[in-house]
Amino acid sequence: MHFKMIRRWLSIMVLMASGCAQQPTQPAEIPGSAVPLRSVAPLLETAPVESAGDAADDPAIWVHPQDPLQSLVIGTDKQRGLNVYDLDGRLLQALPDGRMNNVDLRDGFTVNGRRMALVAASNRTGRTIALYLLDPGTRRLTRAGDPVPTGFVEPYGLCMYASHGGDHFVFVSDSGTGQFRQWRIRADGGVIRAERVRAFRVGSQAEGCVADDESGALYVAEEDVALWRYGADPGAGNARRAIDRVGGASGLTADLEGVAVWLGKDGQGYIVQSNQGANRYAVYRRDGANAYIGSFELVDRAEAGIDGVSETDGLAVTSHPLGARFPDGLLVVQDGRNLPAGQNQNFKYVSWRDVARALGLPGEG
Repeated sequence: MHFKMIRRWLSIMVLMASGCAQQPTQPAEIPGSAVPLRSVAPLLETAPVESAGDAADDPAIWVHPQDPLQSLVIGTDKQRGLNVYDLDGRLLQALPDGRMNNVDLRDGFTVNGRRMALVAASNRTGRTIALYLLDPGTRRLTRAGDPVPTGFVEPYGLCMYASHGGDHFVFVSDSGTGQFRQWRIRADGGVIRAERVRAFRVGSQAEGCVADDESGALYVAEEDVALWRYGADPGAGNARRAIDRVGGASGLTADLEGVAVWLGKDGQGYIVQSNQGANRYAVYRRDGANAYIGSFELVDRAEAGIDGVSETDGLAVTSHPLGARFPDGLLVVQDGRNLPAGQNQNFKYVSWRDVARALGLPGEG
C-alpha cells in the first residue's frame, strides 16, 4: 500500500544517513518488553523476483510426500504472478497470471481419483481467487478451473484450511475494510467448484492469516490492532480472542503482517507473527492461551553474502524435516529491502533449528 512504501523509503533514508545498512547482531531489549531480542541469520535466499519495487509478498511451503528434498516454495510477485522455487532458492516455474498478493496451499485435494495439493492465491488483477493444482510427480503448477470472483474491490490477504472432515476452504480479506469471506472448494468429478460459506469483519485492515488444521483455529493479524484467534470452521461466526495487541507487553508495533504455525507434537508448537513495523518476529505458544515466548530478528550471514531481512510482509513455516539444512523445519520470509541496494525483493530461507536455539525452544516437530 502507498503508506507502506512511504515508510519503507523513509527507513532507507535513515539508514543511509547513519551509514549503517546492517541489522544489529547483539541481543537488544525490545521497547516495552523485558524479553531480549534474539538474532538469527538466514541460510540462503531465492533469486530476486522479476518485478521491481514493492513486489515479492507472500510464500507457501509444499512438502514432497516421498522425498523432502524435492519440496518447494511458492511465492507471489504481486506485480506479475506466482513463482515456484526449490530448496536452494532457484526459480523453477513462473506464472505471469496477474497481481497475486497472497498464496497458500493444502495437500489431499482429490480430482478424478488423484490426490494433489490445491494452491490458492488472491489475484488483484481479476479480483478473484486463482486456483492451481500441484502435481507431486512433475512439481509444477497447473490452473484448476475458473478463477473464483471475490466481490471485493481489492482481494488482499489469503489463507487456507483443511477440516477434519476433509473439506478444503479458502479465506480472503478485502484491502482496507477488514472484511473476510470464506469459500469451500470442491472437485465435482473434474470440475472445481467454490461455494461461499461465511463472512465476517475484523474491524480494520488485515492481511496476514493462517489456519491450524489440527486445532481448528484461525489466526488473523489486524495490522494496527492485534493478532486474533477465530474458529476456522464455517459455523464459527465472529467469536474471537486477542492473542496479543499492538502496544502490549511484548512490544508489538504496527504493522502486523504475515502469520504462520509451526506444528509440534500433541498439540504443541508455535505461532510466528511478522512485526513488520519493527523488523522482527514474535513467537507464541500454539497450545493453551497462546502465551508470548519471545522475539527475534534476521541479520546478515556475512560469510555467505546473504543480507538480513527487514519489513517482512508474508511468511510461512513448516515443522517437517527437510534435509540436513532444515532438520526441524523451514521458515520462509519475504524481504522488503534486498541488499545490496538496487536488487529486487526476494525470499529468505531460515532453519527453524536456528530460531529454536536462539529462543531456547524445543525444536523437534
